[in-house]
Order: sequence, then structure tokens, then C-alpha cells
Amino acid sequence: MNEPSQHGESAQQEWNGRYSPNQCFFFAVLALLILIPFLGQRLAHPVQNIKRASLKNIYSALTAPIVSVTEAIPVAAVIPVLRNAFIRGAGLAERGEWDTFFYRQGVYDSEVAAFYAITGEQGYIETLPGFSDTLNEREGIPAELSRQVSKETLRNVALPVIHSARTPLRIFFFGDSQMRSIAAGMTRALGSDTSIAVRELSVPSSGFLRSDYYNWPQKLEAVFAGQKDGERFDAAVIFLGMNDYQDMWTTGGIMLTAGTPEWEEVYRKMVKVHLDTALASVPRLYWLGLPVVRSAAYNEKMQYLNAVHDSIAEEYDSKKLVRISLKSLVERYGTGYLGAIKPEGSAWISLMQSDGIHYTIEGGEYLMKQFIDRLHCDYAFR
Repeated sequence: MNEPSQHGESAQQEWNGRYSPNQCFFFAVLALLILIPFLGQRLAHPVQNIKRASLKNIYSALTAPIVSVTEAIPVAAVIPVLRNAFIRGAGLAERGEWDTFFYRQGVYDSEVAAFYAITGEQGYIETLPGFSDTLNEREGIPAELSRQVSKETLRNVALPVIHSARTPLRIFFFGDSQMRSIAAGMTRALGSDTSIAVRELSVPSSGFLRSDYYNWPQKLEAVFAGQKDGERFDAAVIFLGMNDYQDMWTTGGIMLTAGTPEWEEVYRKMVKVHLDTALASVPRLYWLGLPVVRSAAYNEKMQYLNAVHDSIAEEYDSKKLVRISLKSLVERYGTGYLGAIKPEGSAWISLMQSDGIHYTIEGGEYLMKQFIDRLHCDYAFR
């Protein structure tokens, strides 16, 4: 009677051995290795949520070579493409609960709405429902977009404070997909320096123009309203505009062609709404300029927008709105498109991704090291 029981216990022990901790760990690592090529730059993002500087440096060191490799292959685009295809195929595109990243709260009605959105050098046509019937004649743009903030309500630049690990300089980075590499580069450039604290929000394909797609003014108001005493942002960094060179339609069926005086007049007002919304809640806003991209045709559009942005910045107090030209930070290596640079006494740095449009995290780190130097001129640190 005892033999079957012993045999059963032996079989049970043998079966249980298949789920040992070592095997569970092995399968977890195997699953991670399979998933890593699909993550791309997303693999670097968690570093911004790590509080301890030593752990942050270890994570950055381990992920940096992997991110560099995955940036050069198209596999990382598979997951977002599949997700968007599923949402559209299942009819969930208008369901807010499925929009876990873009914070879209219903379709944003717009008098001057973009007829199509440009992503890189390719475009897709997207009709926008729900154009409202009234036009703000004073501003020429929707009432929701023309909520100008009184200049008297803009906060003055804070009195000098000595920033340190205990009282870090808190900066909010926000913008389009380009901001991902810039903010991740900022985190990497800071390393163990905890006197500067960074929070990032990047929304691919967003811009100053497409508030019907992503309402940045509304989002900024919500972010700043949620700040707690003692944790308010000392400054913000904005990068938008890569997707802005596109035609606009009025409710009367009149198309405003990108680059025309009529289009530029409306565009300038939209940009100012975003800037004023941010400046109403932070003492200083750093506005990063657009890069030189590889495509000559696309670059011509970007430099036109750069010129418009420069002109708008001149209308503001230069102590509150600080315009920073990213392309000027690398012009010592050449004035045209630069995919990689070689600083003196250093190895080659891959500045741009393979698409010739977006910065690499390594490139973002190079740019942000110079930005950190600027911060040390504008603020006092211990």
C-alpha cells in the first residue's frame, strides 16, 4: 500500500520541479529578451521614475547600448501600429478609456481645423467632425483657443534660490515625439545630479496647430492645476512644431494654405495661446527650436516654422520666454544636416535616428548637456 503513495509523491515532486524559481526566472528573462527589440526608446523611459541616482545610472548604463541598437531597426514601431489597428478595427477610436496616452476628452471642436496631419514626410487624410458655427471675430480663431492670459497675471521670475538635492530645480518637459529623446537625454546627462528634477510629457504627432487632435492648452492647465505646494515647477521646456506645416480649413470651406500670410496669421495666434498658458503657471519657459532634418523639402518647412517661432519669441520678455536654437548647438560641426558628430576628444555621437528626423537619446544627451550649462547660468546651485 505504501509503494503507490511513495511513487505518487515522487511524481509530484518531479512535476513541481518544472515550476522551480530558477525556471520561472529563466522564462521571465527569455520573455524580456524577446520583447526588448519591440520596445525601442520605451526601454529608456522608466529611468525618469527611478528616484535613487545610483540605480538610475545603473539602469541607464545597462539600457543605453540596447536602445542604440533598437533605434536603428523598424521593429519598435510594430506594437504601436498593431495597437492603433486594433483600436480602429474594433471601433474604439472614439472611446476615451482606450486613449490611455493622449488625454483626449471628446473631439475638440475647432473653427480652424487641420484637414490632414503630417507625420514625417508622409501624410494621411483625416476628416474632423463637429465644426462649430461661430467664429471669434476678434481673434479669428475659436473661443477655446483664444483664451489669452493677461500679461499682468504672468508670474515674475522667482527670486534666486539655491538649488540642491533637497531643493531641486523642478522642470516640466513637454512636446511631441521629439521630446522623448530630449527628455531621456536630459535624464542621462544629469546622471547622479539630483539638483535638477525632470518630469516629461510627450505626445507623438501633436503640435501648436492640431488642438483638435491633442489639446495642449487644456492639458497644461490640468497639469499645472494639479501641482502641490512645494512641488511646483520652477520652469518648463517646450518642443512643438514638427507636425505643424499643414493646410487648415475654415467652417466656410475656405482652405488656408500652409505658409501663406493668412495661414501664418492664424498660426501665430495659436502658438501664443500655448505659450501664454504655460507662462501663466511657470516663471520661465524654455522654447527649443526645430532641428535640421535630412529631407531638403521637409527641412525647408521646418526652417520656415523656426523663423516664425523666432519672430513670435521676440514679442515676449526674454527673461520669461527663453528661445534656444538646437541647431546652433551643433553648427560648429557643420551648417547642414548632421546625422552624427564627433566632439573633440570624444567618440562619434549618433545625433539623429535613421529616419533623419528625430534625435537619438544619445543626441538628446549631447544637446541637454549644453542646456544644463545654461541652467547653471540662469539659476544658483549648491
